[in-house]
Amino acid sequence: GIALSRTLIPTLPAGYLSRKRLFPLIENEASGTTFVIAPAGYGKSMLIAEWAQYQNKGVIWMTVANGDTVHEMSSMLIIATRNVIPGFAPWYEEEQPLRPKEVVRRWGNELLQTGKDFVFVIDNLRNENENDVDIAVKLLEQFPSNLHFIAIRKDEIEQIYSTCASRGPIKVINQNDLRFSEEEIEIYAANAGLDLDNQSRKVLQAAHGWPSATSLLRAHLQSGAAKVDLVKVMSDQTEPLRALAQVVMANLDERLLNTCERLSV
Repeated sequence: GIALSRTLIPTLPAGYLSRKRLFPLIENEASGTTFVIAPAGYGKSMLIAEWAQYQNKGVIWMTVANGDTVHEMSSMLIIATRNVIPGFAPWYEEEQPLRPKEVVRRWGNELLQTGKDFVFVIDNLRNENENDVDIAVKLLEQFPSNLHFIAIRKDEIEQIYSTCASRGPIKVINQNDLRFSEEEIEIYAANAGLDLDNQSRKVLQAAHGWPSATSLLRAHLQSGAAKVDLVKVMSDQTEPLRALAQVVMANLDERLLNTCERLSV
C-alpha cells in the first residue's frame, strides 16, 4: 500500500539549475546529520536529489507526509532500503506484527552488518507535533554508525538536535544558503533564452533568490505578457508566491492552461 515514488530519489526536472556549489554544505561524516531547513519553494529536495547522483554510497530515500502512521512509515523504510539492497529484511513480512521501534533496531543492525556506508534521507512533509518528536528521538537512537542522516524539513525540531549530536557532527543548510546567487539568476535566465535588460534583471531580483519565485518570474518574462509591476506584487502580498503564480497563470495560453489543469487533476 506504499506509493513507490515516495521511496525513490526524485527525478530532477527539465531545465534544473545545478547547485553543485552547495555540495560541500551537505557532506558529513558517516555518522553525521545534515539538516536542510527552509520554507516551500527553496529547492531542498532537488538539491539533495542532485547531490545523491554523485554518491558512491547507497542512498535510501523516503518521503513522509501528515497522514502516514508509524506502521506505514515502517513499511516505507523497508521498501526504500530494498530499492538499494534487494532482498533486504526478509523477516519483515514473515514476523509481523512488529513494533516500529523494533523494525528500526533490526534495520539498523542489518545495515551495520553490511560493512558499507549509507545515506538515509527523510524528506519530511509532516507538521511538527509532540508525538512525532518523541518517535523521532526513539528512532534516531537506533540509527547505526555507518549512516549519514539527512533530514529535509520546512521548520526546525530543536528537540532532536542533542540526539543527533550524540551520533556525530551536525550541519544545517538554511534558506539563505539555498537562495539563487546573482550569477545563478543570470545563468537561469540564459538557459531559457532570455536576454536580460535592466528592467528584466530588476524583475528577477524581486524574488530575492527564492528559487520558485525566480522560476515564476522567468516564466512571466518568457510569456511576453503585458507588463505587470511584479516587484510590487512580491512586496505587497501576504502570500507573494501564490499571487505571483496567479499573475503567471492569467497570462498563459488557454490551451496550455487547460493542459496544466488536466495534469494537476
